[in-house]
Formats: sequence, structure tokens, C-alpha cells
Amino acid sequence: MSHIINYRLNQFSWAVAAVLLLPLLFTQGMFFDGLTFAAIARNLNEGVGQFWSPQYTPFVHPEYYEHPPFSFAIHSIYYRLFGDQPWVDRFYAYTLYGLSILMIRRIWALLIPSGHRGWIPQLLWTLTPTVLWVHQNNLLEAPLNAATLAVVWLLIEGTWKKNYLWSALAGVLFFLALGIKGPVALFPLMVLPLVAVLFKEYRSNALISLVVMVLSSSVLFSFFYTYEPDFAKFFEGYLNQQLLPSLRGLRGTESSVLLSLGELAKQLALPVLVLILLAWRRGNSYPLRRESIFMFFIAICATLPFLFLHRQEHYYFMPSMAFWMLAFGMLYEQAPWPWGINRKRWVKYISLTNLGLWSIAIILTLYFSKSPSRDKHTIKAYRSMANDLDLQVIQVYDLNDFWKDNAIASRYHKLYLTEKEQPYLLTRLDDPVPNGFAVETVFEKAELVLYKKATPE
Repeated sequence: MSHIINYRLNQFSWAVAAVLLLPLLFTQGMFFDGLTFAAIARNLNEGVGQFWSPQYTPFVHPEYYEHPPFSFAIHSIYYRLFGDQPWVDRFYAYTLYGLSILMIRRIWALLIPSGHRGWIPQLLWTLTPTVLWVHQNNLLEAPLNAATLAVVWLLIEGTWKKNYLWSALAGVLFFLALGIKGPVALFPLMVLPLVAVLFKEYRSNALISLVVMVLSSSVLFSFFYTYEPDFAKFFEGYLNQQLLPSLRGLRGTESSVLLSLGELAKQLALPVLVLILLAWRRGNSYPLRRESIFMFFIAICATLPFLFLHRQEHYYFMPSMAFWMLAFGMLYEQAPWPWGINRKRWVKYISLTNLGLWSIAIILTLYFSKSPSRDKHTIKAYRSMANDLDLQVIQVYDLNDFWKDNAIASRYHKLYLTEKEQPYLLTRLDDPVPNGFAVETVFEKAELVLYKKATPE
């Protein structure tokens, strides 16, 4: 009976994900980084910009060196398949969520005999706030997380089974992960040294796997750098314009390590609370097993570098969350309670709950599909400017005050903001009236005023 309950709990973990993710699928509006990445991917699909020199807008980052282009290229394939639809952005992120779950379960199955309990880390990871936020807002941490999880799985699989073809493939995906968000994807390099320390029976296999992985990724990097001039140009631009200034603390506002630790504590509050409750119910603490220690150390390796960065955001920690949840799940799984419960009524209750959650997910998805759920007034204002007035470029005095607006306008309406002089000028509602312009339209709910350059009499 316990296997049937675990099967239903596996369905429950997917039902919870459906309720938390699906209602936003057909809505517009995201965090402005996600809109920026979507606009770049859409441009790539339409032939605007090139793979190694993608374009954000003609006026802002006409050659985009802020992040490597691999995720934008993959995202652009979704536009090629499904068209330029707003829902494509979240569909891309949600497929990466599914791929990440697959990788979490594969890692669990390699390390834990009771593979049918893979729903434990899945549910913990799904309920982690930053995980939901990243996938709902199409951030680069979503593909980065899927890629690094795949690298870790392939390294363990290749080492356990002495199949070094998996290790070579891990090197290819490691190069892909670096091509999504740069050096933050380096932490899988610590996986095989940890295997050599914690799993002595696989020590020699791990060292061979590490050599094979590093060689395959190095060969790829050397090939592109040597024979692909555009790659070399991009790499130098990324290094000089983004990576080195970030490491020197010259980009973004300075963050506090204590605040970041507090944010990390928020993300880990649920698994820690569950561990305390289970230990209290058990009447004894859970002993550390080497599989849990293995995952905890990978999680720490993925977390620590961000604590020393000048700029820190909560979603930077997201790729480490899968390993934190795997580690906690492996602790919980050791005790028979509550995983071994044999009660038929639990099967019925869980089945009914699953049905109810899927029903709620479908109803909410249909309900929210009718209109934007975020920044709806701003989205409608720029739609009016693009469709009713047939505008493509609008002047603003300071782009820094319209950074998110620029992302909304460029992604959804191919409308671009610039500080260069144009026939139309956009200001905030409470800004002073500019000289030489006449009011064209006032968007009160969006707090925007569109002016048209006055014609001399």
C-alpha cells in the first residue's frame, strides 16, 4: 500500500506545480529581465542580431554582451515553432522546469534505492519561492538550473557505471551551462572531487570522469575561440563589459551578505521546518548519510560564490536549491514514517486532492488568460501607442526611468524607447510639461503622457 500512496504523492507534486505555474501561462507581464531576454530571443528568431551578437533594441544594447547567448538561441527555437505569442516565454521556462524535475529524479534514483520517493525533493523544490519566481518570470536561472542538474546527473551516471561517454557529454553540457550565464555554472566541477572523497569505491572512476569532462569542454571552447571569430569577439566583449566590471563591483548597487543569508534562510525555511517536525515526531534526530552530505556540499559550492559578489539577488541562489532539496529529502527518507504508512483512506484523500488541484489549475488558467495580470495598464498603454498611433520609436528624457517600460514595449509591441530626438515624447504623469510639445494622449492608469512635437505656426 505504501507504494500506492507514494504513487499518488508523486501525482500530488505535479498537481501542486500545476496550480502554482499554469494560471500565469497565458498572461502577459513579467520581471523586466525576463522580458528583456524574451525580446532578444524573439529578435534572433526574426533575424535581428546574430547568435554571437544578439540585439535587445536598436538603441539599448544593439550588441548584447550582458550574458552569453545560448539560452536566447534555444528560446528563439520556441518562437520558430509556436510563433511570437506571449505565452511562449513562460512555456519555454515551464519546459525547463519539467526537465529539471527529470534530472532531480534521475540523481535521486542513482543515490537512493527507494526511487519511488523521488517526489520528496520534487515537492520541496517546487514549493521553494525563488524556484517559482524564476520560472514564472523567464529568468536565465531556469535554463542554467536544468543544464547544471544535467551535468551533475551525467557525471554521477558515468562514474557509477564506468561509462565515460556520459562524462564527455557532461563536458558538452557544462560548456552549454557556461554559455547560458557564465562562471556561475562552474560549481559542477566540484562534483567528482566530492565523489572521490565520499565514495571511495568510485575514486578512480571519478578522477577519470573529471579528466574526460574537462577535456571535452575545453576542446569545445578552444575550437570556438580559434575558428569562430564572432565567438572570440563576444567573449572579449562579455569579459570586458560585463564579467570583469561585475567582479570589481562596478555594476549595480552593493548588497549585504547578511541580507543574502537572510534571503537564503527564507528559501530553506520549509525543508528545515519539515526536518524539525519529522525529528520531533520520530523522537530522535536524523543521522547524516553520505548521500545527503554529498548533496549538501554541492549545494554549498553552488551558493557560496554569490555571497562574495558586489551585487546579490535572491534568484541568484536558485540553481543551488535543487541540491539543497535533494539533501534534505535524502535525510527525510531514512525513517519509515511517514513514507511507509499503509492506510487505504490516504490513497482516496490524496487522489481527491489531486483531482481538486488540477481542476483549480485549469479554472484559474482559463480565468487569467483573458487579460494581463501584471503591469496591465502599462502594457495596454504601449499597445495603444503601437497599434492606434502606429509608432515604432518614442523619445524619453532618461532611459533609466523607463527601463522596465522599454522591456514591455520592445517585447510585446516592437516599440522602442530612446533618448534621441523623435517626433513623439513620453513622460511620467507628474513630470513637467516639455517645451515645444503638445499633449497627444494621456494614459492616466499607466501614469504616462505622450506628447507630439508642436508644428510651428
